[in-house]
Amino acid sequence: MFKWLNQHNHRFSHGAAILSVTAFLSYGLGLVRDRLFAHNFGAGAELDAYNAAFIIPDLLLNILVAGALQAAFIPIFTDIWHKKGKDEAEKLANTVLNAGIIAVIIIGTLAAIFMPALSKIIAPGFAPHEQILLINLTRLLLLSPIIFSISNTLGAILVSQKSYFAYGLSPVFYNLGIIVGVLMFSRSHGIYGVVFGTLAGALLHLGIRLLGMRPLKLKYAPILNWRDYNFRRIVVLMIPKMFGHPAEQLIFWAFTAIASTLAVGSITMLSFARNFMSVPVSLFGIAFATASFPILSQAASRADHCEFVSHFWESAKKTLLFTVPSGIILFFFSVIIVKIFLGSGKFDDRAIFTTASVLSIFALSVPTESISHLLARSFYALQDTLMPVIFSLLGFGIAIAVGWTYAPTLGLSALAWGFFAGSVFKITSLGILLFKRTKKLR
Repeated sequence: MFKWLNQHNHRFSHGAAILSVTAFLSYGLGLVRDRLFAHNFGAGAELDAYNAAFIIPDLLLNILVAGALQAAFIPIFTDIWHKKGKDEAEKLANTVLNAGIIAVIIIGTLAAIFMPALSKIIAPGFAPHEQILLINLTRLLLLSPIIFSISNTLGAILVSQKSYFAYGLSPVFYNLGIIVGVLMFSRSHGIYGVVFGTLAGALLHLGIRLLGMRPLKLKYAPILNWRDYNFRRIVVLMIPKMFGHPAEQLIFWAFTAIASTLAVGSITMLSFARNFMSVPVSLFGIAFATASFPILSQAASRADHCEFVSHFWESAKKTLLFTVPSGIILFFFSVIIVKIFLGSGKFDDRAIFTTASVLSIFALSVPTESISHLLARSFYALQDTLMPVIFSLLGFGIAIAVGWTYAPTLGLSALAWGFFAGSVFKITSLGILLFKRTKKLR
């Protein structure tokens, strides 16, 4: 027992370290990317349209593939690999991969057709020429969910096998692609050049994970076994998560709609502030939660509830140890941080101080959002995707209600306050529920 525990604690620490380092590299490049955005475009209409253009592609990806797939796929794939062998796991992986590609292509095509109507929902405050730009950029970016549907499926396989390096490194190359797009194509093609770089980055994201898959020696096959029992189990588990995982995307869809009615550049400043907040959440919160997930899944699969509880608390303590200081730093030094990283070129003082004020409030959400990732994955490991969905959607409602109510008086800061209120509600509710469930299991 103790030997198994020590081995898995070592694997968690090793996996978390790899994911934290690669996330650090990715977000370091993300800051370079944002500085180039700020310098070349400022807080203006083009960058507003670019940020808004991600709403539909990101929502599509997150509903059909990203979080829903990992939450449902990893526990079942891990169980089959260990109990039935590699060949059965390979068949399941191919069915899931092919089903994801087909679903994304069909829904993506429909989204592209109906973008003129959707654009008015995404950013109702945009002028007609901004609406046209949003439609064109979104249609181009709808190619990215096809690429990411493949890449995310491969990523779920890599995580299930505790192979974290290629999984963590892929976002680094994604950001590299965007940076190249800004540097090489934005002068001649404007914001469209940035979109070309974004699509190139998505291909690099996939390429790195394809290389990471080579040691596993899994083979692709064009099979789609809809009747497979385990595939149906994954679909059943995915359904609740398909509604809950996009909650954050839905929040920022609503925030984008609200921000589009405020001053020009509001969407861009909101996006920059959110990106800064995402750095410690990804470095520590998501990294630790991702590294914990396969360990929690194995403990749940073996009905080793003592190990499950022990590992959860150990991960939670490590997460808070890093995210609480990170939030404090962002809160007190938001102006300095924004000025250092974004304060050049077309990004003026007004934009700096507005972004910093929003960031200082977003900083409060760094620990809460980080813990929410661990709580969610704890439920997924127990093959319960419903409870995180319910409380994510309730948190979404709280965030939107606060943002919508106070935006006319507080401006962009109201959106950050709304996000924090929804996050606190979510972790409080999930934490109490998980405590009760694990108490019964003991």
